[in-house]
Amino acid sequence: MQIGNLYLVPNTLGSDNRVTQLPHVIPVENLRQIAKLKYWIVEDAKTSRAFLNAVHEIESLHHSLQDMVMQEWRGPDRKHALSLKPEELLAPLRAGHDMGLLSEAGVPGVADPGAEIVQVAHQWGAKVIPLVGPSSILLGLMASGLNGQFFRFNGYLPVDTAQRSKKLKELEETSRRHGETQIWIETPYRNSAMLQSCLDSLSAQTQLCLAIDLTLKSEWVWTGSIESWRKRYSKPDAISELVKNKPTIYLMLA
Repeated sequence: MQIGNLYLVPNTLGSDNRVTQLPHVIPVENLRQIAKLKYWIVEDAKTSRAFLNAVHEIESLHHSLQDMVMQEWRGPDRKHALSLKPEELLAPLRAGHDMGLLSEAGVPGVADPGAEIVQVAHQWGAKVIPLVGPSSILLGLMASGLNGQFFRFNGYLPVDTAQRSKKLKELEETSRRHGETQIWIETPYRNSAMLQSCLDSLSAQTQLCLAIDLTLKSEWVWTGSIESWRKRYSKPDAISELVKNKPTIYLMLA
């Protein structure tokens, strides 16, 4: 039997007004393909069903949610990762069925688990099809006005304040030396501490951009020198109001 196709399915960057968001961030042709899929690898089955319910409002699902086969995968480094191996999760693919790999937000495999699944699909000779959708990293870079020719994504920075400050200075020096835009993310509830570390650790003329709640109604993007950030957000309350518990992309160019 011919092996199935693996579709890499993007998700909205937030769950608010998802039905309204979907046609703006995922092409309708891709929503039609998503609606056809029965077999899924997802991070969380409950939130994935909510996403597919929203898709159903635009493009009728070919299979009921009860009939869909959803297996959870959070990556090999996650504390609560299930014991199933990628080869086991992809069993329907080998049996000839198309499958979807769905992210919780944004696109699979980019600052998100999924690369291991894709590697196995390639090894088996399956066709891997990435569907167009929102990537907060690229959207943030586009909107920042910083160097989009040379950039580096650094994932999460250290949680410890001293280690985080040290890492920020290292990234600043790398940016200065190579002209690279440095990009990173943070867990939303630690955003206030991250922004404060940026203001405390980086040089006055270094450019910093925060891209917050991208694609949502509350979207906010601003780029300015650290000096201008310090003037605009000099009080902890102002920092907290801006970023606390909001998905944020950080971009810096020295």
